[in-house]
Amino acid sequence: MVNLKKGDCTGCGACTNICPICNIEMTADSEGFLYPLTDINKCLDCGLCDSVCPIINKLEDMNEFEPKVYAACSLDNEVRMNSTSGGLFTEFAKLIIAESGFVAGARYNNMHMAEHYITSSEREIPLLRQSKYVQSEIGSIPQNIKMLLDKNETVLFVGTPCECAGLLSFLGKRYKNLLLCDFICRGVNSPKAYLAYLKSLEKRYDSIIKKVWFKNKINGWNNFCTKIEFENGREYYADRYSDLFMCGYLKYNLYMRPSCSNCNFKGFPRLSDITLGDFWGIKLKDESIDIEKGISLVIINSYKGQKYFDRLSGRIFREESALETALTNNQCAIKSVNTGEYRDYFFSLIDNVDFAKLMTEIINR
Repeated sequence: MVNLKKGDCTGCGACTNICPICNIEMTADSEGFLYPLTDINKCLDCGLCDSVCPIINKLEDMNEFEPKVYAACSLDNEVRMNSTSGGLFTEFAKLIIAESGFVAGARYNNMHMAEHYITSSEREIPLLRQSKYVQSEIGSIPQNIKMLLDKNETVLFVGTPCECAGLLSFLGKRYKNLLLCDFICRGVNSPKAYLAYLKSLEKRYDSIIKKVWFKNKINGWNNFCTKIEFENGREYYADRYSDLFMCGYLKYNLYMRPSCSNCNFKGFPRLSDITLGDFWGIKLKDESIDIEKGISLVIINSYKGQKYFDRLSGRIFREESALETALTNNQCAIKSVNTGEYRDYFFSLIDNVDFAKLMTEIINR
């Protein structure tokens, strides 16, 4: 049985994956977040769940590597325009798969909810790219990755810093054939709040949603918008300041996981080999590069990460920068976001009030 305060749990899934009798189930609470639930009558009291919890057992960075920072983007315009930032994830994924490796990252399921998925097909890489602003369900991915690693297969895993920590803790060691990539995370959002947002839009557009695309670049990278396509052919567009879900996330901090307000995985050194993000505010020395198509922030945290990054030469543009420059507009890399004033109020009503109506009321308060 996991001996951890609920508010500290990140939902990384390490405990449920390590349980020898599969007695720990990730179960949604009243806010829609998944937490481990144990049947105490079946528990062996073996302590394995506690031993792999990255909150109970702090992982030490073993990289001994001074972080290197780059502004970068794919030279493939299609990849770049269809990625959240500069398309670096896609280029790393292509490199791994071209060498018969596997890539694990978040995709949308048929309900447009996020879940982690493993692929060895280049055709499926687009499923894993782009930001999903809802917490991904990790499932049995850690077990599957361990089986691949033990067979000497190369695996690229992409996830939040806490998901990376959970995977490392579950594995119990650093594998030479595992490339670990996290991203600058502001916090993960409630699946319940996200689903309520989608249902509200379906009601408004009188149609089932076909595709969700956050940070669409139709108006440029810096003015990113949310694009949602419906089965009836209609489309929804709204920028970050007018889309109600993004307002609730970015401005009011309404529905992030409780542990995100006191994240244990901010700052440096990091556990990952590579950290990706948007290089907001970057001014490139090479003025021939169109910044509005998206620029990735790439922070190399290990010699392994540097090796793989250098192998992208010829496929990407890159320009070295400084960590201080990168953090100027990426404070979420080192600081947690405070809990919003109306968070409790939001969750007290979301089961019975339309998302758009509730958000409008909060905004007008």
